[in-house]
Amino acid sequence: MSHNILSVIAAMAEVATVTHDEPSTRHPKKPVITISRDYGSGGDVIAQRLAQRLTIPLYDEVVLKEIATRLQDDPAIVKMLDEGFGRAKDMWLYRLFSGNDVGPDAYRDTLVKVVMSLGRMGGVLLGRGAHVILQEACALRVRIIGTPEVCAKRMAQSGHGTYDQELAKTREVDHMRGKFVWDVFNSRLSDASQFDIIINTDRMADFEDVVEMLEGMAKAIHAGRVLAL
Repeated sequence: MSHNILSVIAAMAEVATVTHDEPSTRHPKKPVITISRDYGSGGDVIAQRLAQRLTIPLYDEVVLKEIATRLQDDPAIVKMLDEGFGRAKDMWLYRLFSGNDVGPDAYRDTLVKVVMSLGRMGGVLLGRGAHVILQEACALRVRIIGTPEVCAKRMAQSGHGTYDQELAKTREVDHMRGKFVWDVFNSRLSDASQFDIIINTDRMADFEDVVEMLEGMAKAIHAGRVLAL
C-alpha cells in the first residue's frame, strides 16, 4: 500500500496550527482504527485486511519510521518539532533527530503529535499506544488477544520458528509491548476500559468475520452513530 509522505507532513503542520476547539480536530477525514495486538494473535493480518476494506492507509511501525526519516531531513518540520524522541532502542521512531538524546517527556510529546496527525487523516494505526492518544477522538480502539500457547502454535505452523521458540518470543514481545504502554502512558493493556472491543482469536482459523465486524463498527463511529462522550 502506497503512502503519501507529504500529506503526513501537511497533516502534522495542520495539527500544530489548528486549535483543539475546532470541530475539524475531532472528526477525521476517513475512519480511524487503532489496533493493539498480542504477538501471533493475527492482529497484523486483521489490520492489513481492514485497511484494504476501508481503502485507508495502514500505519505500522515500519511506515512510521520511514516517515520519521523523511521528517528528519525537512527543516520546516524539524523546527516545528522542537524536541526529539527518547533513546530506548525499543521506542517507536527511535532517534528521529540523529545524535540528540532527549528524555521521555520529549518523546511522549512528539509521539502524541505524530499519532494525532495521522488520526486526522484517517487510517489503521498499529500499536505504540495509539489507543491511549486517541481515546477522546473519533476512533475505533481495538485489542486483539490470544493465549501465548495458541499464538505460539499459530506462528510455528506459519514457519516462523519452533513452537518453543515462538512461545518464548510471544511472552517476550507481549511483555515489551505492555511495558512500553505503561512506561510512556501509565496505562495497562489489560485495562479493558481503554478499548471499544477486545477480540480473542484463539478459536478463529480465518479472520474475515473479524474484519467484517470491525469494518462496520469503524464506519458507524466515523458516521457519528455512537454515543457521544
